[in-house]
Amino acid sequence: MRLLSFELNKILFSKKFLYILIGIVIGVAFLMGRNIIFESSIEKEAREQVDDLLEINFANSKIHQAVLDDDPENEEEKELRRLNSAMINNLYETRNLLEPNQFQERLRLQNEYYATAEEYKEKGGEHSLTFQEISYSLALNEKLLELNIPPEHETYSRALPNFIKQVVDLFLSLGAILIIILLVGEIMSSEFENRSINLLFTQPLKRTHIITSKFLSSIILYLITTIFLLATTSVIGYIFGYQGFFNYPIVIEVNNAFQFITIAEYMQLGIILVSLSIFMIISLCILFSLLFKHTLATLFTVLGLLAVGYGMTAIVSWSPLTWFNPFQYLLPLEAILFQNGREWWQGIPVTLLLTIMLYVVARQRVKTSKVD
Repeated sequence: MRLLSFELNKILFSKKFLYILIGIVIGVAFLMGRNIIFESSIEKEAREQVDDLLEINFANSKIHQAVLDDDPENEEEKELRRLNSAMINNLYETRNLLEPNQFQERLRLQNEYYATAEEYKEKGGEHSLTFQEISYSLALNEKLLELNIPPEHETYSRALPNFIKQVVDLFLSLGAILIIILLVGEIMSSEFENRSINLLFTQPLKRTHIITSKFLSSIILYLITTIFLLATTSVIGYIFGYQGFFNYPIVIEVNNAFQFITIAEYMQLGIILVSLSIFMIISLCILFSLLFKHTLATLFTVLGLLAVGYGMTAIVSWSPLTWFNPFQYLLPLEAILFQNGREWWQGIPVTLLLTIMLYVVARQRVKTSKVD
């Protein structure tokens, strides 16, 4: 226990840990500042999207008119022109309903537009929206109407739950890996480089206890940093944002059908899954530190192995592989959002098993480890 406390204090009171915490505060504050600055452009962006769709529909209108000029009795073309005209009228109405308090009517009009666009494409019309995009937008808008929740901008929202999600998404997208590498990447290899391992090996304690204390202290430090990140984001979001809804719907694909989870459930799953990968990375760092006894060699090997492992995940789409792939949660967003032919939890057992195996091997390795 005293060794674990020593390891924790050594990093908790280090400049490196302080700089990481300061970096987190600055990063979260910068993100909120960016959202405040660009908030005024959200309505402009929505208007530009409507104008872009109008431009597409006007171009299609000219095509339909040209075809009907050559063949006035073309019933299929008349139907396409009718649907296209309905979409144009819909967009004119939508453009006048961009205020936040008009979201319900705007969502209804958008759904009418998407439904008409879907029918238009099914009857042979050309449109920039894909069937997948149409189905996704229809599903999300219907859910927002059902819950009576206004839509939030994916990137610039200041609603507290959506802002926390923005930060969590960055954390899940390599942020957690970067933090843990900076925090504990050299936790064992530095002992060999500065020869302090000699002192540890001569102390009246088991060598395996050194590995256990390094492993547990790394996990505790990661958890402290994650809690600090979420607390900082919540405080900044509460002060400079607005309330929002933690039951805001997130669209996921399950067996090629759209389903919903709340934004709170999404963030919870993401943090759980990426934490599993972090525990595995900690075990890898400790084991490779014992093998190479050099920080750069350890880090390059760990990062190279992670890159190859995740590369195989991206290339090989065989569904049963999810039961045996411990690298799929390095970037866990895809495992949550796209559950086609697989479940989000399938890789948990193999990831935990590999983490334990690496830890056990490191414990055995340290018994025969020497300082060069």
